[in-house]
Amino acid sequence: MNKDVIEEMYITKETNYFSLERQMFKDAVPENSLNILDIGCGTGILGAYFKKNQNCNVTGIEINQNAFEAAKLNLDNVIKGNIETLELSFNENYFDVIIMGDVLEHLVNPITTLLKIKPLLKKDGRILITVPNVRNWNVLIKLIFQDSWEYADWGILDYTHMRFFTLKSAKSILKKNNIKIESAQRIIQKPSKSHVFNIITFGIFEGFLASHIFLTLKR
Repeated sequence: MNKDVIEEMYITKETNYFSLERQMFKDAVPENSLNILDIGCGTGILGAYFKKNQNCNVTGIEINQNAFEAAKLNLDNVIKGNIETLELSFNENYFDVIIMGDVLEHLVNPITTLLKIKPLLKKDGRILITVPNVRNWNVLIKLIFQDSWEYADWGILDYTHMRFFTLKSAKSILKKNNIKIESAQRIIQKPSKSHVFNIITFGIFEGFLASHIFLTLKR
């Protein structure tokens, strides 16, 4: 799939698709992070949060034109383009944190992209990643009992998703490519019925209830 086709897939997406706030990133980015790169920054709402609450410089990369225009109002610098094909001009060892919130599943070659951006991290830097959990009960029930695998505008089976992950498969592909994993966990949205059910069942069904996987990668 070429660059033009990928960009075309995003033209019809509504702006609110690119305006998600992710609490796990807010909690995970250290307050002393001076330089942050948000790949797939959307409208820049997450970067705006960091700029408001700590002394930092936030650069964004975004493929959607409308989201890109909005992000320019929120971030220090925004680059429009596809991370897989962009020629990045940043110095090595520059960023304290690189964020990729729900990005890898949209890429043709996610591992190649991770290897491409790793040198941009400082030696003690981190890449923070979320990807949808395809093992989620809502996907499996429809697949097993209804013989259904229907793509949609939003969610785990978003029609722009080209890669699918479980916690085990994500960890496996990273390890095979010698990408260091600091932590990996499943995320269940709060508040939600899934979160309550996970508590009362002592986490037994966590793999089916989680909507996302959250990974922290080391340089």
